[in-house]
Amino acid sequence: MEDDILIEQFLKHQLSAEENTAFLKRMETDTSFKEQVQLEQQLLDALGETYWSYATNNTHAKIEAYKNILESDDTQQLKLTISEAIETYKRKASKDAKTIHRRSNFRFAIKIAAMFLIFCSVIWYFTSDNVNYEVLTEKAWNKNVGLDFTVRSNPSDSVRASLDEALHLYKQERYNEVLTALQHYDTASKHYKDVLLLRALSHYKLHQPKTAFKTLDTLKTYAPNIANWYTGLFHLGENNLKKASLYLEIPPTSNQEIKLKK
Repeated sequence: MEDDILIEQFLKHQLSAEENTAFLKRMETDTSFKEQVQLEQQLLDALGETYWSYATNNTHAKIEAYKNILESDDTQQLKLTISEAIETYKRKASKDAKTIHRRSNFRFAIKIAAMFLIFCSVIWYFTSDNVNYEVLTEKAWNKNVGLDFTVRSNPSDSVRASLDEALHLYKQERYNEVLTALQHYDTASKHYKDVLLLRALSHYKLHQPKTAFKTLDTLKTYAPNIANWYTGLFHLGENNLKKASLYLEIPPTSNQEIKLKK
């Protein structure tokens, strides 16, 4: 069972007794998995089941940004500071009734402070409009990276002429015709990378992401930068900011441009 589904069922108390026992044992031995469970628990506590369900089933950029703030060094430092404050208070506290009452109030205040921090983070990320990923993605697509056949080829090149025609079909959104026109090509041709690129783009536009990604994997052998650029854009198109960030440098504001990660 995929981890995200497994964690969701655990937090919703939908696992069987046997599955629940196995889940808890894994948390004891797998630190990374335990941290993932704790993060999802924080999201569930802060967002409530309705919005948390959206978060766990969608890789929207703002959800990723919210996860990043929970995992940031500043947040971890805050957790450490709170923990140290609690331990210091425990050491200094006496055991009389008044101190017990104060200790209870102190713990309650700490919980309120922590939840307030999480709540403010959620509100900020869900309401702020500092990054418009659709605008950034559109700008990146408009660069037409790798589609400069006319510049890179000899005008008398007969192969380039057929590529130009395929590019014309692509711009007219006649993607099936592009694939038909480029169905057979010699892998030894100097234009093979251009063929692969147009194939990958056409498959993606036809909502065939698996074939598109597979074609880009082949393209990496011939033109790795171009392949990585569109791999990142394909992931952005699927709202998967985490995977897109493996290939692209995504700016924090909309007035900047997406760049290929070096």
